[in-house]
Amino acid sequence: MSLRSMTGFGRASGPVGQALAEVWARSVNHRSLDLTIRVKDTEAALEPVLRRAFARRLSRGKVDVTFRLKRSGPAGFEVAVNEGLLEAVLARFARLAARFPVAAKLEPRDLLSIPQIFAIESGVAEFSPEEIASVEKLADQAASELVAMRELEGAGLAQDVLARLERLRIRAASLSARREEITRALLAALRERIQTLLADAPLDPVRLEQEAALAADRSDVAEELQRLEAHLAQFAELVRNSCEPVGKKLDFLSQEILRELNTLGSKARDLALVREVIEMKSETEKIREQIGNIE
Repeated sequence: MSLRSMTGFGRASGPVGQALAEVWARSVNHRSLDLTIRVKDTEAALEPVLRRAFARRLSRGKVDVTFRLKRSGPAGFEVAVNEGLLEAVLARFARLAARFPVAAKLEPRDLLSIPQIFAIESGVAEFSPEEIASVEKLADQAASELVAMRELEGAGLAQDVLARLERLRIRAASLSARREEITRALLAALRERIQTLLADAPLDPVRLEQEAALAADRSDVAEELQRLEAHLAQFAELVRNSCEPVGKKLDFLSQEILRELNTLGSKARDLALVREVIEMKSETEKIREQIGNIE
């Protein structure tokens, strides 16, 4: 499975029985799968079919799916008559006609002007198994087109992310190669500082060396660099060879990378190391921006 973005568009149209149907879908970023299916009330029975077709192809993103069915024949309608209300109205007119010079007979046009006498409702369409299968096939086609567009954009995202990861890897390897040099420089700086601050105090040289070595050891960045390189390798492996959606995993790994960089920055006593950490944090933030659109 190639890396996918969460933005795209898909469309499909074709016959459904004697009618012509069209399905189109648009998707944007979202932390989970949010499917919105738009169908007419008369075609509500098709909503689960459309939802099922897209849910099995997608795992993240806000997806709007619209279904339209154009029938060649007349649409079915139901006319409901409130007979109780009609009888009450006619009875009332009959009583009024007995007392006043009012015609008791009502014309059809008179009935149409009385609110709530008539209600016109669209009939709920019934679909045969063959028609439902045709709708599901169209939904699959639209979903496939949407996925293809997301994969195309995902390929571009993967190239950009991998290039940035490589720059991070090179910087991390450079820091690892300089680790002992940085530790020795730090140890020498600590010795000099302690001697300067306590120049007039009698100090045991052995104790002085032990304290300086202990302080230098606490500032060692070997573990952070080792974890950082492991996170970068895992990140690149997921981007290249993932067989499932990995957007959430990549987001978690990017947070772990930033955590290690923050620890490196807090331990840093070497100016070159501080500058490298700042550049690496900037690169990692750019990666996080990109993976915000990865499924």
